Amino acid sequence: MAGMTPDDHKSPSLLAKTVAAMTAVILLVFSFHAVYVYSSQRTEIMEGMNRDIRESLERLSKNIAPFMAAYSINEYEKLVATEIALKEHFAVVVEDTAMGEIIGEPYYVSGQIRGSNGNYIPYRKDNPLLNERLDQAFLSGTTTITGPDGEERGRVSVYVSDVPLVRKLHRVIVEEVFTVLLLTATLSLLLALVLRRYFFGPLQRISASMKNCDEDGIPLAPLPNPRYREVRVLSRTINAMLESIKTAKEHRKIERRRLENAITGTRTGTWEWNVSTGDTVFNERWAEIVGYTLEELAPISIDTWAGLAHPDDLKRSGELLDKHFRGELPYYECEARMRHKQGHWVWVLDRGCVMTRTEDGQPLMMYGTQQDITDRKEAENKLSMAAGVFKYAREGIIITSAGGKILDVNAAFTRLTGYAHRDVVHQDYSILYSDRHSEPFITSMLKSLDEEGVWSGEYWMPCRNGSAFPSLLTIAAVRNSAAEVEYYVTLVADISSLKQNEDELRLIAHYDNLTGLPNRILLLERLRHAMSVARRRNELLAVVFLDLDGFKEINDTYGHAAGDELLTILAERMNDALRECDTVARLGGDEFVVLLPDLSGKGDCTPVLERLLATLSAPARLGENWAHVSASLGVALYPEQPTVKADTLLRQADLAMYQAKQHGKNQYRFFSSTGALTEADALPLLDSLPPESSDT
Repeated sequence: MAGMTPDDHKSPSLLAKTVAAMTAVILLVFSFHAVYVYSSQRTEIMEGMNRDIRESLERLSKNIAPFMAAYSINEYEKLVATEIALKEHFAVVVEDTAMGEIIGEPYYVSGQIRGSNGNYIPYRKDNPLLNERLDQAFLSGTTTITGPDGEERGRVSVYVSDVPLVRKLHRVIVEEVFTVLLLTATLSLLLALVLRRYFFGPLQRISASMKNCDEDGIPLAPLPNPRYREVRVLSRTINAMLESIKTAKEHRKIERRRLENAITGTRTGTWEWNVSTGDTVFNERWAEIVGYTLEELAPISIDTWAGLAHPDDLKRSGELLDKHFRGELPYYECEARMRHKQGHWVWVLDRGCVMTRTEDGQPLMMYGTQQDITDRKEAENKLSMAAGVFKYAREGIIITSAGGKILDVNAAFTRLTGYAHRDVVHQDYSILYSDRHSEPFITSMLKSLDEEGVWSGEYWMPCRNGSAFPSLLTIAAVRNSAAEVEYYVTLVADISSLKQNEDELRLIAHYDNLTGLPNRILLLERLRHAMSVARRRNELLAVVFLDLDGFKEINDTYGHAAGDELLTILAERMNDALRECDTVARLGGDEFVVLLPDLSGKGDCTPVLERLLATLSAPARLGENWAHVSASLGVALYPEQPTVKADTLLRQADLAMYQAKQHGKNQYRFFSSTGALTEADALPLLDSLPPESSDT
């Protein structure tokens, strides 16, 4: 070519690249300094935020304790509001143990949190949005609130957002960026002037002399000798290289043509091997398969192949080559693993044939190709693994066509359902629909598969004998490279034992472990339901609060084991004495509650109360001893006051029970609003009751 091409003019400038590189180094140095300043400032700000948290925790824990002792929720909530407004905290949450006991929870939780609009709003633990926002706090701290006697009364937590930190660090970043850019620009300008004067000027003169070149880009005249020694050495070296290039130009043309023809003809890696000398020639594609260039693999010989091949495969390759050399095989072919530059193994198909031999028949020159077959081998391994999973998995597996025909099932499916392989293969998937699921359920499942390509949930899987078992069913679509559904895979996991465990846990949660009677939770559920039914049917409901007389003496005399045995005997007696629609529950200790629904009047409950007194006062045999107790019964009727709630109704029955005890025990009393006792006498019961639900 006679001069520079348009592409040469578009090429980047060495001066610009050098200045850019040096600028990057300068910028990097100053950036490290900026990062150090940033880190120091961030640490200092973080320490200040942690200090504010500790101070707030100390003040709040000290000032809230007296109000907790006095049950003054409003007062300590005001303290929280003042502290959070003063320090601009993200949130403050207080957990009150004493109030928690009253409402039947571990803690009574209150506090304030900054809303999305920046204003503070009350915090409620049952609000998932507030809980999610609380999780976004940057820092937090918690401390215990103790009373004067050292007893823990609750906890207070302070949460801080990262807004102050971000605001201060933003100012630091702006200042540091401005300083770094100013210094970098100044130093880069000075560096560009120096380099242009003493280094790139001579290089530009050399570049100008190289414009007069032949069609292959070789300068027609020698390059000039610059003034400066380093550049002069460079010019002389280039002149020597140009002479070498001219000499080897023809050889390179022949080699390039040969390599291009081999790559075009085989589209794989190629190799030439002089068997007698070991000299080997690979093309670039051969090196590319293992992640290298030919220059990186130099010096190249047959040892290059041996060094990259897997030892086991190298041994097999040698055996196949020997057979080919002896004429036992018409050509050489071997699948082998080669170590990739990045460390993993690449599968290749190595093929070749001896083309020339010596006069005595020994192999001389051998030519061949090498093809990357890693994808094929991985596909084969995946198919093998999938077949193993399908065969040995404990979960049932069903493979279905895109049209809904069952193509195959594994042994686990036949074991779970009792269906034989021939019973379901080539059948429509609908034979596995269960009549325990409604049509909308099936429609929703199919819609999810169509839109999302997957569905998972609990499903009653039908069996061949007509039964069904609960299962965790997962159906997933398998798509091809064109994103079209080829088939569906269904996994069936038997969860019968899990369901059984859930039923057992539900039983433990609602019944007393000792007597088997309903516990507090189930009692309140039945009481609220009975109150709702009584209102709707205009019937009467009686709540009987029962406390045993003399039970403490039984425990003290015969021991707690005997007391537990007595409670079990009395529980069975009460169940026998009550109607089928009645409920007797144990609250704890020797306290029981009896629900008497479906009463037309106050007098209807009198026979039941008399039977209870009689059966509880009858002697009970405990081993070789006889135990004698009685009971005091308090009765509250509903709906004498239609607006009364369940916990209030229990409180009324409790008050009536205390009246029965004060009047001689072993009797029952109906609740009267003019009774001598006050509600404070029943507080021990109320402290343990769960909160009233909103449906009563």
